Amino acid sequence: MRRAAVVAALLALLAALAVWLGTGARSTARPGARKNKPTATQVTAAVEVGAPTQGVARRADVDRSGRGVVQGRIVDRDGSPVSDGRIILHCLAGGTGRSAPIDGGVVELGAEGDFSGPGCRGIVCAELRHPTMVPRDPWVLEPNRAPVTLVAQSLGRVVGSVSDGEGRAVAGAQIWVRRGADDDPGALPPFTSRNTVSDGEGFFSFARVEKPPCDPCGEASGRCEPGDARDVPTYASLMLIARAPGFRATEKEVSVDDEDGWQLVLAPPLTPLQGTVTDAEGRAYARARVLARAQARGYEVHQARVEAGQFSLAELGEGSYDLRVVQDGVELAVSAGHVAGEAVTLVGSVPALGRAVTVAVIRRGSDLPVVGAVVDGGPFAGARTDEEGTIGAAAVLPGTYTLGVRVRGLRSQRGQVTVPADDGGPWTGRMEVDDSP
Repeated sequence: MRRAAVVAALLALLAALAVWLGTGARSTARPGARKNKPTATQVTAAVEVGAPTQGVARRADVDRSGRGVVQGRIVDRDGSPVSDGRIILHCLAGGTGRSAPIDGGVVELGAEGDFSGPGCRGIVCAELRHPTMVPRDPWVLEPNRAPVTLVAQSLGRVVGSVSDGEGRAVAGAQIWVRRGADDDPGALPPFTSRNTVSDGEGFFSFARVEKPPCDPCGEASGRCEPGDARDVPTYASLMLIARAPGFRATEKEVSVDDEDGWQLVLAPPLTPLQGTVTDAEGRAYARARVLARAQARGYEVHQARVEAGQFSLAELGEGSYDLRVVQDGVELAVSAGHVAGEAVTLVGSVPALGRAVTVAVIRRGSDLPVVGAVVDGGPFAGARTDEEGTIGAAAVLPGTYTLGVRVRGLRSQRGQVTVPADDGGPWTGRMEVDDSP
């Protein structure tokens, strides 16, 4: 019996050894297959089984890479192409609970309303970004299919007209819509924009805010909010402001639901507000401007250049205006409570005798000039550096000036130069820019 047990144990040991040797031989013969198979199994388990479902996104939820191509063409209800705007493509992967924009899925519309962009392994939704149009119905696309035609519809509009006192149309009038004086500060305008311009026949319009139809991607990601766009608190009262050359600023309270449309009549301007601006010694400033802001209408601002110490502010309306005199951003004088037709004498607090200023733009850490840089700010407006990297201006008042510099191939940069109040002779400063793209 003991001998039989020993023999059986030896046979079992030999069998186990043979199996182990065979496994090792197969592993040596196909190392790639044995190595990759468990890894693939682990990834599948992590995505399909091991991913928690409460608030933690699975791998497919955050996979934004494109797969395949989706193509389409957007037209309006009459079949005409929608040639401006853009499409944002979203993906709702199968078995997931939310969508995400596809990488590279922001696509501009072509001249015929056509577009082509990346698809995904799931549902592809097309979101339209357009100032006056929304999809007629949800847009859902399939990758690698023939181009589809998608229909967009125009937003509802409120129309108005601008004319003068004799009924003639006023073209090119600037129109703004503002919240009424007693309205909720948190209210929003019911239109897609706050300003527009009257056309050649004096007509203008504002597009109403409307929600686009909800697609599966928007529903999954929470972009489809319940209710209508008009449920959002909007202006309870609307104030229209119109300005046009040759007329005074006009404002009128209107109703958004006015079925007869809005009609604005512009009044002729009042007598200009005129005056002089000099320093304490009677000297004129080289580049001074006078700004006038209406006290009762903070949005209404006028400006006039000072020429040889004289200025004239036209197209003013009723009421008082506050005046402010500036040159190159330096405040020279302020005065309040002036009306149209008045003559005003303003005296600046800074001597008008400026100095010639040269600013050299160089690369940081060296003395290499930056040629062709565009400089704005202070006494410079679109000045371009010469072959020595310099710009210049005359009659610059003492003070600190912030300058913006744009160099081709580099990021826009800002810096400051301080012009001292010394003997009034020529002054040279420098501004350094980085090579950061």
